[in-house]
Amino acid sequence: MLKIKVFVFNPIQENTYLLYDETKEAVIIDCGAYTDDEKKQLSDFINEKKLKLKHVLNTHLHFDHILGNSFLYETYGLKPEYNPADEAMPGVKEGIVKFGINAFKYDVVLAEQYIDDKDIISFGNTRLEALSTPGHSPGSLSFYSEKGACVFTGDALFRFDLGRTDLWGGDSEELLQSIENKLYTLPGETVVYPGHGEPSVIDEEIEYNPYV
Repeated sequence: MLKIKVFVFNPIQENTYLLYDETKEAVIIDCGAYTDDEKKQLSDFINEKKLKLKHVLNTHLHFDHILGNSFLYETYGLKPEYNPADEAMPGVKEGIVKFGINAFKYDVVLAEQYIDDKDIISFGNTRLEALSTPGHSPGSLSFYSEKGACVFTGDALFRFDLGRTDLWGGDSEELLQSIENKLYTLPGETVVYPGHGEPSVIDEEIEYNPYV
């Protein structure tokens, strides 16, 4: 049975998801751990549950979703996996991003393995299907667990909202198509776990989201 632990990390209040099942194998989606305390929270939970981390996944490469990738690589020897379309994003390969009046620095860890639409990521008895959901960024992905009846949407779809498209590579029409064709076609009871904020359900999004 799929279990999901949610951490809210860094000043942008990004959702970091740790997924594991009865085999103790695990994956992390969008590790935003930035401070030493945040990194300790994450590693302490992994140690407490005796989990074996198998994959580090990124829905996209905006800085608040990748700040913890270097920590995971140094600690567990795993490089992130993501869609290569986001590697051209400004700041990704430089390891420094300005956000308002703040600048965030991080050690760059690039993928050795890329993820494309419909790729399957396996760990333990669990399978995640990668869904290409561009629009917030060119390489945005969502990760869908049919058995777990849930989808991790990054910044594509939020509870009764959707991702911004005014950043590099954003495209509002493309994002709407991603949501309608890839996310709204999932079973209605599918739980939506977004990159920020509270979860939702596909049926509720179809009925109540005013932006799609």
